[in-house]
Amino acid sequence: MSLSGLFNRRVRGFRVVEVVGWCVVLALITGLYLAKTFAWRERQQITDIEQEIQDEGVRKRLLEAEVAHLEQPRRIEQLALMMQLKPIAPDHEITEDALIDVARRRELPRAPVSAAPVSPEALAADAPEALPDDASVPPPPQPPAPQAPQAPKAPGAPR
Repeated sequence: MSLSGLFNRRVRGFRVVEVVGWCVVLALITGLYLAKTFAWRERQQITDIEQEIQDEGVRKRLLEAEVAHLEQPRRIEQLALMMQLKPIAPDHEITEDALIDVARRRELPRAPVSAAPVSPEALAADAPEALPDDASVPPPPQPPAPQAPQAPKAPGAPR
């Protein structure tokens, strides 16, 4: 069989070259469709990850503002005064080697000192100021309210 015979040979009315050509075109179309589908899926994942990064950036800024508020020296001093804390006396300081002796003595901790009530106005005065970017942050989702248990139904009662 010669090369020209291969181009002219017919199977059920179609030339073999045409059938092979259509199979190649069909394979190319299918490959292109799959490539585009996978690329779209990857693009969606990238978009989701970028959104998560932005959300985490907003959350990070909120946490930094909260830390700045909690670490204010004036606030810490007020809390120390309310709990009647004092600086450590020099005779209570020990070296690392002496820690084992303290552990062997097994001193029981003292009862915690209760804090004096603080007015909400005093706490509000120390609250951090909102950042301009924080205005668009949605509030955190509220937990679902617990449902009241239903009374058991009497046997034979319609459901």
